[in-house]
Amino acid sequence: MTEQEMQWLVKQLIGTAEVLGQALSPTAAALMAEDLSSFPQLVLARALSRVRNEHAGRLTPKAILDRIDDAVGRPAANEAWAIASTALDERATVVWTNEMAAAWSLARPVAEAGDMIGARMAFITAYERVVRGAREAKAVPTVTVSIGWDAEGRNPAIEKALELGYITPERAAQEMTITLPPPVFNPVALLTGRVEETPCAGLTPELRARLKSLRDDLANRRSRTGAVERLERLERIKQARYKRELNQLVQQRLAEEGKA
Repeated sequence: MTEQEMQWLVKQLIGTAEVLGQALSPTAAALMAEDLSSFPQLVLARALSRVRNEHAGRLTPKAILDRIDDAVGRPAANEAWAIASTALDERATVVWTNEMAAAWSLARPVAEAGDMIGARMAFITAYERVVRGAREAKAVPTVTVSIGWDAEGRNPAIEKALELGYITPERAAQEMTITLPPPVFNPVALLTGRVEETPCAGLTPELRARLKSLRDDLANRRSRTGAVERLERLERIKQARYKRELNQLVQQRLAEEGKA
Protein backbone atom coordinates (compact mmCIF):
# COMPACT_ATOMS: atom_id res chain seq x y z
CA MET A 1 0.00 0.00 0.00
CA THR A 2 1.06 3.58 -0.60
CA GLU A 3 1.36 6.02 2.29
CA GLN A 4 -1.88 7.69 1.22
CA GLU A 5 -3.70 4.36 1.18
CA MET A 6 -2.33 3.50 4.64
CA GLN A 7 -3.67 6.81 5.98
CA TRP A 8 -7.04 5.98 4.43
CA LEU A 9 -7.04 2.55 6.09
CA VAL A 10 -6.17 3.93 9.52
CA LYS A 11 -9.07 6.40 9.28
CA GLN A 12 -11.41 3.63 8.13
CA LEU A 13 -10.44 1.45 11.10
CA ILE A 14 -10.90 4.25 13.63
CA GLY A 15 -14.24 5.23 12.09
CA THR A 16 -15.48 1.63 11.97
CA ALA A 17 -14.55 1.14 15.64
CA GLU A 18 -16.51 4.27 16.56
CA VAL A 19 -19.57 2.95 14.69
CA LEU A 20 -19.32 -0.20 16.82
CA GLY A 21 -19.09 1.88 20.00
CA GLN A 22 -15.37 1.39 20.53
CA ALA A 23 -12.55 3.88 20.88
CA LEU A 24 -9.53 2.77 18.83
CA SER A 25 -6.26 4.58 19.38
CA PRO A 26 -4.18 5.70 16.37
CA THR A 27 -1.42 3.34 17.47
CA ALA A 28 -3.73 0.32 17.54
CA ALA A 29 -5.26 1.37 14.21
CA ALA A 30 -1.79 1.69 12.68
CA LEU A 31 -0.85 -1.80 13.88
CA MET A 32 -4.06 -3.29 12.41
CA ALA A 33 -3.49 -1.38 9.18
CA GLU A 34 0.00 -2.82 8.92
CA ASP A 35 -1.40 -6.36 9.28
CA LEU A 36 -4.02 -5.67 6.59
CA SER A 37 -1.85 -3.70 4.18
CA SER A 38 -1.27 -6.58 1.74
CA PHE A 39 -4.94 -6.69 0.72
CA PRO A 40 -6.33 -4.51 -2.10
CA GLN A 41 -8.03 -1.31 -1.03
CA LEU A 42 -11.33 -2.30 -2.66
CA VAL A 43 -11.37 -5.62 -0.76
CA LEU A 44 -10.69 -3.81 2.51
CA ALA A 45 -13.41 -1.26 1.86
CA ARG A 46 -15.97 -4.00 1.24
CA ALA A 47 -14.87 -5.97 4.29
CA LEU A 48 -15.05 -2.95 6.63
CA SER A 49 -18.45 -2.02 5.24
CA ARG A 50 -19.72 -5.51 6.08
CA VAL A 51 -18.19 -5.26 9.57
CA ARG A 52 -20.09 -2.03 10.22
CA ASN A 53 -23.35 -3.55 9.01
CA GLU A 54 -23.08 -7.08 10.40
CA HIS A 55 -20.71 -7.17 13.37
CA ALA A 56 -22.12 -6.51 16.85
CA GLY A 57 -19.00 -6.83 19.00
CA ARG A 58 -15.67 -5.09 19.24
CA LEU A 59 -13.58 -4.45 16.14
CA THR A 60 -10.97 -7.20 15.95
CA PRO A 61 -8.62 -8.35 13.20
CA LYS A 62 -10.59 -11.63 12.99
CA ALA A 63 -13.86 -9.80 12.34
CA ILE A 64 -12.20 -8.04 9.41
CA LEU A 65 -10.36 -11.11 8.09
CA ASP A 66 -13.57 -13.14 8.07
CA ARG A 67 -15.17 -10.54 5.78
CA ILE A 68 -12.00 -10.32 3.69
CA ASP A 69 -12.26 -14.07 3.11
CA ASP A 70 -15.72 -13.56 1.62
CA ALA A 71 -14.51 -10.63 -0.46
CA VAL A 72 -11.60 -12.58 -1.99
CA GLY A 73 -13.66 -15.75 -2.58
CA ARG A 74 -12.48 -17.84 0.39
CA PRO A 75 -15.47 -19.76 1.75
CA ALA A 76 -15.79 -20.99 5.31
CA ALA A 77 -14.71 -24.54 6.07
CA ASN A 78 -18.17 -26.15 5.91
CA GLU A 79 -19.02 -24.44 2.63
CA ALA A 80 -15.64 -25.40 1.22
CA TRP A 81 -16.30 -29.06 2.14
CA ALA A 82 -19.66 -28.99 0.37
CA ILE A 83 -17.92 -27.81 -2.79
CA ALA A 84 -14.80 -29.95 -2.61
CA SER A 85 -16.62 -33.19 -1.82
CA THR A 86 -18.31 -33.08 -5.24
CA ALA A 87 -14.86 -33.80 -6.72
CA LEU A 88 -15.33 -37.40 -5.58
CA ASP A 89 -17.57 -37.78 -8.64
CA GLU A 90 -15.35 -37.54 -11.72
CA ARG A 91 -18.39 -36.58 -13.81
CA ALA A 92 -18.80 -33.32 -11.88
CA THR A 93 -17.28 -29.98 -12.78
CA VAL A 94 -15.86 -28.36 -9.64
CA VAL A 95 -15.09 -24.65 -9.25
CA TRP A 96 -12.81 -24.37 -6.23
CA THR A 97 -9.80 -22.60 -4.81
CA ASN A 98 -6.25 -23.85 -4.55
CA GLU A 99 -6.80 -24.03 -0.79
CA MET A 100 -9.80 -26.34 -1.18
CA ALA A 101 -7.87 -28.53 -3.62
CA ALA A 102 -4.96 -28.84 -1.18
CA ALA A 103 -7.24 -29.88 1.69
CA TRP A 104 -9.18 -32.28 -0.54
CA SER A 105 -6.00 -34.05 -1.59
CA LEU A 106 -5.63 -35.15 2.05
CA ALA A 107 -9.30 -36.00 2.60
CA ARG A 108 -9.98 -37.81 -0.67
CA PRO A 109 -8.39 -41.17 0.28
CA VAL A 110 -10.66 -41.28 3.34
CA ALA A 111 -13.71 -40.44 1.23
CA GLU A 112 -12.80 -43.05 -1.38
CA ALA A 113 -12.67 -45.62 1.43
CA GLY A 114 -16.32 -44.80 2.14
CA ASP A 115 -15.86 -42.82 5.37
CA MET A 116 -17.45 -39.49 4.51
CA ILE A 117 -17.63 -38.36 8.14
CA GLY A 118 -13.93 -38.98 8.63
CA ALA A 119 -13.22 -37.34 5.27
CA ARG A 120 -15.14 -34.23 6.32
CA MET A 121 -13.20 -33.97 9.57
CA ALA A 122 -9.89 -34.45 7.76
CA PHE A 123 -10.83 -31.86 5.15
CA ILE A 124 -11.91 -29.19 7.63
CA THR A 125 -8.78 -29.65 9.74
CA ALA A 126 -6.53 -29.43 6.66
CA TYR A 127 -8.49 -26.55 5.16
CA GLU A 128 -8.31 -24.44 8.31
CA ARG A 129 -4.56 -25.08 8.49
CA VAL A 130 -4.08 -24.09 4.83
CA VAL A 131 -6.21 -20.96 5.26
CA ARG A 132 -4.33 -19.99 8.39
CA GLY A 133 -1.03 -20.25 6.55
CA ALA A 134 -2.42 -18.24 3.63
CA ARG A 135 -3.65 -15.53 5.97
CA GLU A 136 -0.25 -15.30 7.63
CA ALA A 137 1.37 -15.03 4.21
CA LYS A 138 -1.29 -12.50 3.14
CA ALA A 139 -2.03 -14.75 0.15
CA VAL A 140 -5.28 -14.51 -1.79
CA PRO A 141 -6.82 -17.80 -3.00
CA THR A 142 -6.84 -18.56 -6.70
CA VAL A 143 -9.86 -20.14 -8.33
CA THR A 144 -9.60 -23.02 -10.79
CA VAL A 145 -12.23 -24.89 -12.76
CA SER A 146 -11.81 -28.66 -12.73
CA ILE A 147 -13.78 -29.96 -15.71
CA GLY A 148 -15.67 -33.23 -15.24
CA TRP A 149 -16.56 -35.51 -18.13
CA ASP A 150 -20.30 -34.83 -17.78
CA ALA A 151 -20.75 -32.02 -20.31
CA GLU A 152 -24.35 -31.33 -19.23
CA GLY A 153 -23.28 -30.57 -15.66
CA ARG A 154 -20.52 -28.17 -16.62
CA ASN A 155 -22.50 -24.97 -17.20
CA PRO A 156 -24.73 -25.31 -14.07
CA ALA A 157 -21.62 -25.67 -11.89
CA ILE A 158 -20.03 -22.59 -13.41
CA GLU A 159 -23.27 -20.61 -13.11
CA LYS A 160 -23.47 -21.56 -9.42
CA ALA A 161 -19.90 -20.40 -8.85
CA LEU A 162 -20.73 -17.11 -10.58
CA GLU A 163 -23.81 -16.68 -8.40
CA LEU A 164 -21.72 -17.22 -5.25
CA GLY A 165 -19.14 -14.72 -6.46
CA TYR A 166 -16.25 -17.18 -6.76
CA ILE A 167 -15.57 -16.24 -10.39
CA THR A 168 -16.16 -13.15 -12.49
CA PRO A 169 -18.64 -13.02 -15.39
CA GLU A 170 -15.70 -12.83 -17.79
CA ARG A 171 -14.17 -16.00 -16.33
CA ALA A 172 -17.54 -17.76 -16.44
CA ALA A 173 -17.95 -16.87 -20.11
CA GLN A 174 -14.54 -18.35 -20.88
CA GLU A 175 -15.24 -21.62 -19.06
CA MET A 176 -18.82 -22.25 -20.17
CA THR A 177 -19.62 -24.32 -23.23
CA ILE A 178 -22.15 -23.31 -25.87
CA THR A 179 -24.63 -26.10 -26.48
CA LEU A 180 -25.73 -26.24 -30.09
CA PRO A 181 -28.75 -28.21 -31.35
CA PRO A 182 -27.91 -31.41 -33.23
CA PRO A 183 -27.53 -30.97 -37.01
CA VAL A 184 -30.62 -31.63 -39.07
CA PHE A 185 -28.63 -33.58 -41.65
CA ASN A 186 -26.26 -36.41 -40.90
CA PRO A 187 -22.84 -34.86 -41.73
CA VAL A 188 -21.23 -38.24 -42.33
CA ALA A 189 -23.92 -39.20 -44.83
CA LEU A 190 -23.52 -35.87 -46.61
CA LEU A 191 -19.85 -36.68 -47.24
CA THR A 192 -20.94 -39.79 -49.16
CA GLY A 193 -23.56 -37.91 -51.18
CA ARG A 194 -26.58 -39.03 -49.14
CA VAL A 195 -29.13 -36.81 -47.40
CA GLU A 196 -30.17 -38.40 -44.12
CA GLU A 197 -31.84 -37.06 -40.99
CA THR A 198 -29.84 -37.01 -37.79
CA PRO A 199 -31.66 -39.48 -35.49
CA CYS A 200 -31.88 -37.04 -32.55
CA ALA A 201 -32.75 -33.95 -34.60
CA GLY A 202 -36.50 -34.02 -33.80
CA LEU A 203 -37.68 -32.59 -37.12
CA THR A 204 -41.05 -30.95 -37.64
CA PRO A 205 -43.30 -32.24 -40.47
CA GLU A 206 -42.32 -29.24 -42.60
CA LEU A 207 -38.62 -29.97 -42.21
CA ARG A 208 -39.19 -33.65 -42.93
CA ALA A 209 -40.94 -32.71 -46.18
CA ARG A 210 -38.06 -30.43 -47.09
CA LEU A 211 -35.60 -33.20 -46.30
CA LYS A 212 -37.48 -35.60 -48.60
CA SER A 213 -37.45 -33.01 -51.36
CA LEU A 214 -33.70 -32.57 -51.03
CA ARG A 215 -33.15 -36.31 -50.98
CA ASP A 216 -35.25 -36.76 -54.16
CA ASP A 217 -33.48 -33.85 -55.86
CA LEU A 218 -30.10 -35.32 -55.05
CA ALA A 219 -31.20 -38.70 -56.38
CA ASN A 220 -32.40 -37.09 -59.62
CA ARG A 221 -29.13 -35.20 -59.98
CA ARG A 222 -27.18 -38.40 -59.52
CA SER A 223 -29.40 -40.12 -62.10
CA ARG A 224 -28.91 -37.35 -64.67
CA THR A 225 -25.20 -37.20 -63.96
CA GLY A 226 -24.95 -40.95 -64.47
CA ALA A 227 -26.73 -40.76 -67.82
CA VAL A 228 -24.46 -37.96 -69.05
CA GLU A 229 -21.38 -39.86 -67.96
CA ARG A 230 -22.54 -42.97 -69.84
CA LEU A 231 -23.11 -40.94 -73.04
CA GLU A 232 -19.69 -39.31 -72.73
CA ARG A 233 -18.08 -42.71 -72.23
CA LEU A 234 -19.80 -44.12 -75.33
CA GLU A 235 -18.68 -41.09 -77.35
CA ARG A 236 -15.08 -41.58 -76.22
CA ILE A 237 -15.28 -45.25 -77.24
CA LYS A 238 -16.63 -44.29 -80.68
CA GLN A 239 -13.90 -41.69 -81.18
CA ALA A 240 -11.22 -44.17 -80.22
CA ARG A 241 -12.64 -46.79 -82.63
CA TYR A 242 -12.80 -44.24 -85.44
CA LYS A 243 -9.17 -43.19 -84.91
CA ARG A 244 -8.06 -46.81 -84.80
CA GLU A 245 -9.89 -47.69 -88.07
CA LEU A 246 -8.58 -44.54 -89.73
CA ASN A 247 -5.03 -45.40 -88.71
CA GLN A 248 -5.42 -48.92 -90.06
CA LEU A 249 -6.72 -47.54 -93.38
CA VAL A 250 -3.77 -45.14 -93.68
CA GLN A 251 -1.30 -47.92 -92.98
CA GLN A 252 -2.96 -50.13 -95.57
CA ARG A 253 -2.79 -47.40 -98.27
CA LEU A 254 0.85 -46.73 -97.50
CA ALA A 255 1.61 -50.42 -97.83
CA GLU A 256 -0.15 -50.64 -101.20
CA GLU A 257 1.70 -47.58 -102.56
CA GLY A 258 4.97 -49.10 -101.43
CA LYS A 259 4.31 -52.28 -103.45
CA ALA A 260 3.42 -50.25 -106.54
